[in-house]
Amino acid sequence: MTPRDLTDKTALIVGDEMVEVMDISEHLRVSGWGEPVVTSSAREAIAVLMDRATPFSLVVVTVAHANPEVAGIIRTCVDEGCPVIIVNGARATVQKGKIVMLSRPYISSDIDQALVSLGLVTT
Repeated sequence: MTPRDLTDKTALIVGDEMVEVMDISEHLRVSGWGEPVVTSSAREAIAVLMDRATPFSLVVVTVAHANPEVAGIIRTCVDEGCPVIIVNGARATVQKGKIVMLSRPYISSDIDQALVSLGLVTT
C-alpha cells in the first residue's frame, strides 16, 4: 500500500438519513474536502466502490450494520487501504489506523477527532 495523497480529499458517504448525510457532507466540505459522493444503501455503495478506478480518501458508513452488505463495504475499503468511519457499528470491526467508530449522538469535533485518528488531518 502506498501513502495516500491527502491533497485529493475524496469521500463516499453511505447513509439513508438525509439530515445526517447533509451534516457530514457540509462538515467535510468546510474542512477542505471535495463534494462527497453519497449513496443511500450498502448495495449502491458497493457498486460505486467497484466502479471507481482509485480508492476514496475516506468512506463514512451510517447505514444499519445488520445488513450483511455493510461488511462488504468495510472489507473492500480495508483491502484498498481506504480509511472508514462507522457510525454506531460493532466495536469488533475497529482496526487502528483504518477504521474509527463514532457513536450517536456525535458532534463536529468527534468527526474531526476521527479524521485525526485515521491520519487524514493533523492537529
